[in-house]
Amino acid sequence: MIEYKSLEPSSFQALGVPTPTFGGTESFFGTSLFIYTLLFTAIIGAAFYEFILAGFYRMQASENGIRKSNETFKRTTLGLLGVFSLFLIIALLNKNMLTGDVDLSAIKVSLGGGGVVSQSVGATSIPSTTTNSGSVSKSCESKEATILKLNSPNGICGGVTCGVLTNCGYAAYSGIIDQITGGDVQLKKMIIVTMCKESGAKVSASNKNPNGTYDCGLMQINQPGPCGADILNPAENIKKGVDLMRKKILLSSQLYTNIPAETGPFSAYNCCANNTVPNAPSVDCSVANGFPYPIPKWACPINPGEGVFNMCVVKSYACELSACMKQL
Repeated sequence: MIEYKSLEPSSFQALGVPTPTFGGTESFFGTSLFIYTLLFTAIIGAAFYEFILAGFYRMQASENGIRKSNETFKRTTLGLLGVFSLFLIIALLNKNMLTGDVDLSAIKVSLGGGGVVSQSVGATSIPSTTTNSGSVSKSCESKEATILKLNSPNGICGGVTCGVLTNCGYAAYSGIIDQITGGDVQLKKMIIVTMCKESGAKVSASNKNPNGTYDCGLMQINQPGPCGADILNPAENIKKGVDLMRKKILLSSQLYTNIPAETGPFSAYNCCANNTVPNAPSVDCSVANGFPYPIPKWACPINPGEGVFNMCVVKSYACELSACMKQL
């Protein structure tokens, strides 16, 4: 995960304000508290200086000095009234700008598909209310629970059930999927379960992301502009989804003990906008750290990333789709 890290944290601490960060779900107010503090300090400081200057002018006891004093006092008072009036207007028009009810988590760079803002055309980048993209946060299992699963016959995805195939109308597109996958049964199953997870097989599913991009159609293909008739066309949308999945399969070719092979491509389809390779070996969950054998980053509960979209969510996504494939 890529986060904003202050290079000079002591500056914030000296002023008694929290160090700004884009991790988690910080609000506009919380993140920009330092800017507010600096702004008000500058305004009050400038006004104080002008009032002192007006006092010095008046001490001259001359007509010119009194005139300058009156002008300076009037100008400074009106300036203060203008600034505070501006904040009052903002509060009336959009109080969230001042109260902090503006979520900045969308502009952090983190996981890709099914999670957060994507930097390139690919799978889902923001959960949509019209899809089943897995927007619910999943808590991580403990290190001990993960090791126990790795040593069990059912493996890392043991106990995970499939819920996305229920009421998913993928059968309507079975012919198109057959044609585009070229008779590859395994790939066809992967496309079906991904489609059901991403859109519920709703051909017109679309979602506008906070970064201005759009997730479109059956496979929730991410693109810069609105979802037009071309990308919503089932054949075109599925083709792009199949092409993307094939790329993810190539990028996730490394296999791991007791971990389903298809979970690698699924994790990559769901992740990551910051160029993290989720199926790469985890450094934290290593044999030296007590694990029975190497496992991928997405399966490791240690340092999964912050916020509601982290590697534990990717694990939930990948394991559920793996469970769904067994039902086809």
